[in-house]
Amino acid sequence: MRKESLKTIFLFAALLFLSSFSINTSTFGDSPKAMAPLPLSQYLGYARTSADWVWTHYQEIVDRWRQSFEPDNVFGYRPPSGLLEMAAIYAHLFEKEKRQDYAQRAKKVLLTYGDFRSHYPDWAKKKRPDYEDGVPVLPDFFTVMRYIRAYDILNRSNLLDKAERQKIEGDIAHSIEYLLRSQEWGTMNRTALRAESLAWAVRALLSHPRARTWEMQRRALGDDNWGNWQIEDATIYNGVWLYSLLGYADALGKREELLKTPEMFYYAHYYLHLMSPAGMIPDFGDARWESNWAHFLVFFEAAAAVLKDPQLKWAAATISRKFIDFKDPSNVGLGYILLDCARWGSDSLAPRPPTTLSEEVMEDVQGKKIVFRNGWEATSTYLLLNYRDEGDGGLNFRDYLRDTIPVEEEKMTHGHSDENSLVLLMSGGSVLLHDAGYRDYMPSGPYGAYRQDYFHNRLCVRPEKIWMGQDKGEFRYSTRNEVPGQKVLDFLRNAGSYRRVRTQKVDFLAFDDFDYSRTRLIDDNWGYAWDRVIVYIKNPELFVVFDVFKALREEWFTLSNLWHAQKILARGDHWYKIACEKIGSTQLPDKKHLLVVFPLTHYRLEGVEPIKRHYQDEFAIHQTTAQHFELGETTGFITLLIPHPKEAPYLDWVDRISLIQAEPERAGLGVTIESDGKTIVVAAKSDLRMDMARDWRRPKYTYEAGRIRFGDFETNGDLLLATLTRGVEKTSPANLSYTAVNLTKAFFRNRVLVEAKPSFFGLAFDASPDGAGIGKLRYWRDEVELEQD
Repeated sequence: MRKESLKTIFLFAALLFLSSFSINTSTFGDSPKAMAPLPLSQYLGYARTSADWVWTHYQEIVDRWRQSFEPDNVFGYRPPSGLLEMAAIYAHLFEKEKRQDYAQRAKKVLLTYGDFRSHYPDWAKKKRPDYEDGVPVLPDFFTVMRYIRAYDILNRSNLLDKAERQKIEGDIAHSIEYLLRSQEWGTMNRTALRAESLAWAVRALLSHPRARTWEMQRRALGDDNWGNWQIEDATIYNGVWLYSLLGYADALGKREELLKTPEMFYYAHYYLHLMSPAGMIPDFGDARWESNWAHFLVFFEAAAAVLKDPQLKWAAATISRKFIDFKDPSNVGLGYILLDCARWGSDSLAPRPPTTLSEEVMEDVQGKKIVFRNGWEATSTYLLLNYRDEGDGGLNFRDYLRDTIPVEEEKMTHGHSDENSLVLLMSGGSVLLHDAGYRDYMPSGPYGAYRQDYFHNRLCVRPEKIWMGQDKGEFRYSTRNEVPGQKVLDFLRNAGSYRRVRTQKVDFLAFDDFDYSRTRLIDDNWGYAWDRVIVYIKNPELFVVFDVFKALREEWFTLSNLWHAQKILARGDHWYKIACEKIGSTQLPDKKHLLVVFPLTHYRLEGVEPIKRHYQDEFAIHQTTAQHFELGETTGFITLLIPHPKEAPYLDWVDRISLIQAEPERAGLGVTIESDGKTIVVAAKSDLRMDMARDWRRPKYTYEAGRIRFGDFETNGDLLLATLTRGVEKTSPANLSYTAVNLTKAFFRNRVLVEAKPSFFGLAFDASPDGAGIGKLRYWRDEVELEQD
């Protein structure tokens, strides 16, 4: 590689590092407690003990495999698990310690692993066209490299005679030829696994007659993944991809080089900043709660060592101390991964947790996620918004997968219809909202389970009208599911096929008192845009969610605002107290509950319907409306999410929240919140283009076209958050603190709070004289004293 190219790469990496921490100091919280790392010797000790456990239970494992063997498995022949991992661990230990018994144990597996094929019947072979050249010894590309790694060590150590080498190399070669029958390529986990296996095969069998072909295919698959962006937005498969690329680079002797690429540097910090109070990256896309943590552990250990980053070491320490049970070191699959933690990690780094709070992770092109948080402790509040769409990258790869495998329910690939969804909400150690899960069956479960939009905490839209039902001539909501009309989920459900949309970040800001995001989903085919506005208020702690729908064509639309709960503990007029006590078999802390409040209720069908998601029975809470929309017409929903201690009073919250009627009607959404002697106003503009009044000169907007009145306030800003604190005495002044975003002017009770000054604007398109114009302020924050009424 040319020196200029290397300089560019490392300069980019340095800039990325700096940009990931160049955040307003107001977003820094108290330093979390430091965590002691696990010594690498503990990883190695677990690997050794797990291999010993398998060796001790060798015959028992084989007998159990025989009893449960399924010849008609959809994946074909599958030999016993655990033996290859044991062989790889023992081979490594022999190389370091020269214990001959370890070498002989690994050698036994390599020489006898093909014998298990005798249990695979002829009738099953005949059903598989890919077995026409015989059943491979290594049919699973997830584990091929484990066999070859063990052989590479034993062969370099001259522990095999000619006949043994020929047998093992013949098994490897036949298995690699079988691997090449399945053509999957692109920046994804399954390609990386194949590339890793090919890299090890070329390394171990360099003089084999087919090695040149394997090398060509190694490059064909591996080069796409090296220094490129992955196309999968799914926690499980992100971890597999990262670990496979590390193994691939390890075979090539280029692991440090890989981790210093801008893309791997990016991903190290991307996953670090997604870490949740649960001690793991949240599950999104095809994923399960707290699944695949071991792959992220080894990635963090390897990246921390190469990049010398104590925060990445903290992520590794957090995961390892939470999940590894050193008292029961019988999981040899984990032992194999921990062996690589010991090989690639470092004991010289002291873990240091991040201190940045709410932030974009990492930006609005590739990551497309926003985290709201107040700390990095297990009890901190954390909310993850995922607005990742399929995007424009990896087009050739995505198209090939669509054309080759049955993945019509997936956002290509392994992704969900989860754009603009709230993936995880935690507070006080409790899970308050969680994601949908992976799937019930292959390729998906009923109604596209669990990938379609109605399995997620998001707005669902259909270009037709639901029968909403009436009672005594008046529309009603229901807290008991008694409203006549169609069931909402029955109306929304379909085959679950993914429909491509695109997403954008509109805005993100973080302050001491609140954080704010606005993200947009655009459906060009159905003709609508949906903005999700999230305002995280720090004191009192709650989230205000505005969902704004805008019709991009004249059409009937049904809109359903969905929130999912594992338990509904209480409910009343437009409020629900919910909790999540378990996900699958995992019991969760139950220290906090979540109050869900709908302040905007006019012409809204409201209710609860049972739904199965994440492999368990849950409830979908919905607020739904339907109508014919004119071009550009907007409507919206308001949801307040209020975490609170489970035993704390909560009903008073309902009376402390009130709707603000915007003027003009539907021009904006707003609420007031009463709390401890202060009134908080939160309001957002619905249509951000409403103030565009002319094209013949700049600015295109005018205040008159964009102004909205929210009670005592008037502004043309995108967002307003104001707190009115009353004085202790009647004669003492009140204090008004406010923030307005993207504005030229703001009023309170007809008093000017802020007004941008005019500047000079020229070059009008109609050739009119140059003149004054007013540019919009990015935002304005201030405090003023007010006389008490």
